[in-house]
Amino acid sequence: GDGGSSGWRPPRAAHDTRPRARSFGQPGGRRRESYLTLMREWAGRGADLPDPYDPALVRTAPRELRRLLADALAEEATARAVGDLGMGYTVWHDVAADPRDPDHKLDHVILGPSGLYAVLSEDVGGPIRLRRGELIGDGVVGAPIADTVAGARALGRAARVRFSGVIIVLPDDDVAQAIEEVGKVRGLLVAVVARSALQTVLRRGLTGARDIGGNELFDIRTRLQQVVRFA
Repeated sequence: GDGGSSGWRPPRAAHDTRPRARSFGQPGGRRRESYLTLMREWAGRGADLPDPYDPALVRTAPRELRRLLADALAEEATARAVGDLGMGYTVWHDVAADPRDPDHKLDHVILGPSGLYAVLSEDVGGPIRLRRGELIGDGVVGAPIADTVAGARALGRAARVRFSGVIIVLPDDDVAQAIEEVGKVRGLLVAVVARSALQTVLRRGLTGARDIGGNELFDIRTRLQQVVRFA
């Protein structure tokens, strides 16, 4: 989306007295870091780059750079939505899914009464469809659902916890319906969700996922805290 340079800069910390979800890590941090590094390289060594978020500069940048910035903004938007769910939820951002592959990360790991979910925040700049359990569209690179499922399974094994499912979050305009439950992919429930419907899904859970409460919620959070590493 075109939010102007002020909308593209990292969000400032805001004073908010409402109870918010526990949050660890920096949403969009890895993508923004990559964007800034590659933007300086693209502008040219020694070039004056006073504002890497200048709208004219961003619009002329290669698609790969604009995609990095869009993904960072998408991750930050998801973080705001999850934060508003309250103290019953815990979220880890930019989680390393595979220590051997720094580029393989889970955008968000979200734990709450409705389950434990691995969440991918995407913005490919155009409509997205599903085919055979995977995202397709002009801006889709690789296999986002399969990669997120693989990352969730790997982290689940390391922490000795079981994920309830995987949620793919996309801009509202890029999906045909607000909530589309795909079914199971490699044993994990998967749903593609419009950003405005994310809170609804996280409050009620995916169809077939069981609720988590009391001591089990505390135990899962403790196990994850012991193994989570940030990308």
